[in-house]
Amino acid sequence: MKYASIDIGTNTVLMLIASGNDIKTFKEIMDVSTITRLGEGLKNTGYLHMPAMDRTFIVLERYLNIIKKHGVDEILCIGTSALREAKNSDVFLKRVEKYLGLKIKIISEKEEAYYTYLSVLYDKKINCDDCIIVDIGGGSTEIIRANKADFIDFVSIPIGAVKLTEIFIKHDPPLHTEIINMRRYIKENLNIVFKGDRCTFIGTGGTITNVASIKKSLITYKKGHIHGMVITHRDIDSAIEFIMPLNALERKNIPGLEIEREDIILQGIILLKEIMEYFSFNEMIVSANGVRFGVLFERLKV
Repeated sequence: MKYASIDIGTNTVLMLIASGNDIKTFKEIMDVSTITRLGEGLKNTGYLHMPAMDRTFIVLERYLNIIKKHGVDEILCIGTSALREAKNSDVFLKRVEKYLGLKIKIISEKEEAYYTYLSVLYDKKINCDDCIIVDIGGGSTEIIRANKADFIDFVSIPIGAVKLTEIFIKHDPPLHTEIINMRRYIKENLNIVFKGDRCTFIGTGGTITNVASIKKSLITYKKGHIHGMVITHRDIDSAIEFIMPLNALERKNIPGLEIEREDIILQGIILLKEIMEYFSFNEMIVSANGVRFGVLFERLKV
């Protein structure tokens, strides 16, 4: 069997194509992502905007053409924060189903956290014996306490790299006061009941994979070069110090930084730094997988 797993996020649309009859026979065929910024302006208006829906629709159409060429047997498609929150999500869902024949399932915060957990649990390269997993998205951040036996607890924070940018950043590069206000806001939202003493810290999501790519100065993104690598607190501080004074145009020239992420990357990294400091973590293991993998792993468990 061949499967496609599509994750429609606030900032990015990701697609995994893989084969297998169960988790043991799982084999990744391709894994791609495209920034469409579906949640652009959502924080201020509560609605998905037509240009953002158009961009996302075009990418889904392109993905479906790729899926057809690969002879995929089953498509799994989920939507996260932006589609959960928007008052007009149904407009986009109906359009996609009518013209593309694709049904999108909007998943809950708990489901999103659980799929992130599964993406790590069944990863042969990353050990989650006793861990905290963080998935920083464009619109929300999931923090999961888990081990190999159990999905113990989670919290979903309604902030991500896109939301932080739209709420706080009005200048390019950001003003010092904007950064201070943003950090204060993040700290206020990190009211997490569980702690991470002696845990392994695992990070996933576009902010984290881009930090890893920047550290390695990758001209072309290569998942195998960053998946499982270690990022230290010093690496995070160095990235912030390097990026902070640059404007968006200058950031475009940073080796390893994904195109269209130059305006939100700093906010995402600062969010990551605050989370690491909250739990007193000095290092993090990078997972380049994420929700789309967890969705498929759950399907293969059946």
